[in-house]
Amino acid sequence: MSRCGQFRSLTPLDTSSAETKLNYLILASLDARSAQEYVTQTPGKAREEYLDWFWHNSAFGPSRAVFEQRARDARDLFGAVDLLNDDRVRTFIHYGPARRDQYEPQPVENESTRIIVNPAEIWSYDSLGRQFDFVRGGTAFKLVGQSQYGRAATMPALEQVDMGRAAPVPVAGAQPLGLEVSVGRLHQQGDTVQVELHYGIPLRVLAARFPSGHQPLVHVTINLVPHGNSALISRSFWVSTGTADDTTSVDLAVGREVFMLPVDVYALTVSAVTADSGAATTFKQDLDLLRYVRSAQPASDVLFYSLVDSTMQSAQFARPEWARVVPLVTPKVRSGRAFYALYEVYNLTLDSAGDHHAEAKYELMNSDTRTMAVVPTSTRFLAGPGPTGVVVERIHTMDLRAGHYLLVSRIQDLNANRPVTVTAGFEILPAR
Repeated sequence: MSRCGQFRSLTPLDTSSAETKLNYLILASLDARSAQEYVTQTPGKAREEYLDWFWHNSAFGPSRAVFEQRARDARDLFGAVDLLNDDRVRTFIHYGPARRDQYEPQPVENESTRIIVNPAEIWSYDSLGRQFDFVRGGTAFKLVGQSQYGRAATMPALEQVDMGRAAPVPVAGAQPLGLEVSVGRLHQQGDTVQVELHYGIPLRVLAARFPSGHQPLVHVTINLVPHGNSALISRSFWVSTGTADDTTSVDLAVGREVFMLPVDVYALTVSAVTADSGAATTFKQDLDLLRYVRSAQPASDVLFYSLVDSTMQSAQFARPEWARVVPLVTPKVRSGRAFYALYEVYNLTLDSAGDHHAEAKYELMNSDTRTMAVVPTSTRFLAGPGPTGVVVERIHTMDLRAGHYLLVSRIQDLNANRPVTVTAGFEILPAR
């Protein structure tokens, strides 16, 4: 994680009065431009008049006393070391008290590499659907990432629409549509395996193909051709994406399809073509369920999601345990963003009541440097009926540098003291 010096240069604000500092921080948490205008005023009457003008003309005016009290509380709670530069202060002033998860990671030994990790805090405002990630660098905690969830988050989705039209045929020389596809194999039921297919199209491509005011229309065809005696499986439909703002900083509008497939080896083909036939992409991959079943894997494939929560968005994202699981599709996420990993653990030992009990912990390894990248983690406890447990981890990238990483999840079957290790690769992209 990033390391900052323990010292910094002083600014004129550092020598200002305590009252001036708090007034500046209040304005900075609400409107950065007003904060800068405030400090350019001559100390004394001019600054007082500017404050009166701001509160009289601002939508925040009726809550002035609330913000002033929050500022005093934030100073007492977080401002002892570096009041002006600790991002927790401004966040507290703006949003008030949060549900805080504090982490004091310990040095970690990994082969010959010793990593010193800075303390971190994760603040959640469940009523607002906002989360803020802070890491201490030097004298202050800095905001390194934030995300939205619940009703505050609208995920770009490719929703099926009834067009009553046949699939268009791509024209010669059709432009690439940028279709991305991922497939995850989950649990076996009898002679079938549950398979999740995630697909997505870049938002920038859709915006370029369909100017403002034109509904994006894309036809998708999914074919699963078995090598054995199973029947051909085919789905064909139109999809469109709404015009809702992207509140999640994801790159794709996505869709999700779930299959219960007879155990076989399949040739998977996913094709997408725009309504005007001018852009198209075809994805092909073999899907081997025979080897998957015969190898008796202790855990499923790892599925990556940009959001898992209890807010309903559409039926395609519903899963029995959650109202919304939105695919990430490509295992790539920007530094500072959070994402989710889901997998199933099989053949857990049952107690006398028929329940499993296990715990799961995860680590991140930089695949390029082979060093462990320690981020805030907590032990996940699994308990429930039957031999299968489901793990959902929210992965915080905090201020990790861009690069290729390996998720290493370690599960301990508490009823049998049996370990299981699950791994999956992903990439962290530079922050925008």
